[in-house]
Amino acid sequence: MAEPTGVDVLLDVLRSEGVTHLFGNPGSTELPLMDALADTGDFDYVLALQEATAVAAAEGYARVTGRPAFLNLHTSAGLGNAIGNLTNAQANRTPLVVTAGQQDYRHIVEDPLLSGNLVGIATAVSKWATEVRTVDDIGPITRRAFQDAASPPTGPVFFSLPMDLLDQRASSPAPPATVVERRVVAGRLEELAELLASTPIGKLGLVIGDEVSASGAVGEAVALAEALGAPVHGQSLHATGVFPQAHPLYADTFAPAAPAIAKALAGYDRVFLIGSHGFVVYPYQPGPPVPAHVELLQLTPDPTALGRYGAPRLALLGDPKATLGALVPLVAARTDRDAVGRAIEERGRAREAAMAQAERLAESRYDASPTDPMAAAHALLRASPARAPVVDEAITTGFYVRRFHHGSSPDRYFFCKGGGLGWGMPFALGVSLGLGGEQTLAAVGDGAAMYSCQALWTAAHRNLPVVFAVFNNRQYLILKNNLRGMDGRSVAKGNFVAMDLDSPAVDYVGLARSLGVDGTLVERASDIGEAARAAFESGRPHLLEIPVAAP
Repeated sequence: MAEPTGVDVLLDVLRSEGVTHLFGNPGSTELPLMDALADTGDFDYVLALQEATAVAAAEGYARVTGRPAFLNLHTSAGLGNAIGNLTNAQANRTPLVVTAGQQDYRHIVEDPLLSGNLVGIATAVSKWATEVRTVDDIGPITRRAFQDAASPPTGPVFFSLPMDLLDQRASSPAPPATVVERRVVAGRLEELAELLASTPIGKLGLVIGDEVSASGAVGEAVALAEALGAPVHGQSLHATGVFPQAHPLYADTFAPAAPAIAKALAGYDRVFLIGSHGFVVYPYQPGPPVPAHVELLQLTPDPTALGRYGAPRLALLGDPKATLGALVPLVAARTDRDAVGRAIEERGRAREAAMAQAERLAESRYDASPTDPMAAAHALLRASPARAPVVDEAITTGFYVRRFHHGSSPDRYFFCKGGGLGWGMPFALGVSLGLGGEQTLAAVGDGAAMYSCQALWTAAHRNLPVVFAVFNNRQYLILKNNLRGMDGRSVAKGNFVAMDLDSPAVDYVGLARSLGVDGTLVERASDIGEAARAAFESGRPHLLEIPVAAP
């Protein structure tokens, strides 16, 4: 049997890692890989028209499948196009194996067209970045990339593939896969259980981070909260739903503001953070988010985050699902079940009343003209299928999207804590694809939509049932709001430079149709429900353009 080529080794590693989909936009430096794919029937290449779309689609796919997704980008220019959404993937701690084609090494000393410092470009947005130097390094580096991308702290890794190495013969086949068990139970659980259970009811708060949903531990987090009768707060800017919003013990998701977080925590003696960075703030505001009198406890799977934010009395390293599963019975044996039950009932009444009040307020705004963003988000979420994943890049309307998302599973809500626009529409493609073609809602702001409108073509090309709801206020409202907070010259002059998108106004329905996606303009909140239901029932990608007021 002939020795395998470099591309044969690469594809064999991908197969053994369970990869079925490759994401990218090919160029000439990727042609050896594309040529090899023509002779295989077990890989599905997901074509994006721009690399940022490929990255976010791969991220959505990785997040719902729970394993690293594989990306192949086009040398330095394509990698440059991808950097914005790689920044988002890094912030979201999404495991990605990112590759890019490098020029033929036989003339790399001549600085040929399409060569570049790919490692230098990728270093800032990767756990590590390297360039393959020999054909026999392709297998080990690819295997290592998958292992390291999936190891806490999870995230993107990068390696560059000189195109000539893919055609060379390797001296050995792909290295075998390794079974890795990462579900480690933290130590000192008896001590942690005693600290939690000894805190008076009402004086202990739980803060849940993305690591809980990433490890599949939402059920265990619910069980812990119910064993303690403790209110639950979602970390600020969490990338995935972390706790059932309709649960009696769910208090809120922190706003990314130090004074607001400090106020929410002020009544507690102890706070148990299950995660890494639960108190993200932006923009800067003076004062610590965790009040000085509050004793902090922490559980995280990330060894780099132990005690990094705040000064925990006890910081434990362990997998949330495995550790909480072991912790719950220890806590339950130490608490007064009757007292806990009464606390849950009391908080449940308050939570139900608050939710009902928000529902009534939204419904009262249905006839407002122009459309009220709260009413628009409420009508859209109410009309969406109960199990439909929700991808939220609605920016200023996103607060209401998150408030009214009461889906059957909190880990079907997705948000981007990286802050770079152009993530939501392509991310929704990857979510739908990774879930076998499930109906998915992408709620995006108009500014965000223009960063990644190429995703519409991929949705049409693959006939993915994604409903893209574009909340259009024809401006960068979040920037205006931040300037209003600064109360400077922009406010005094009433002149917000380069923040209006109305001259000319973008026709999002027309844009969608030009890329093969049907669209509907919906100008009243009372009409959104009917339009959204029709869009989902079509079983095809559809865009809803929803003009909204700028409060």
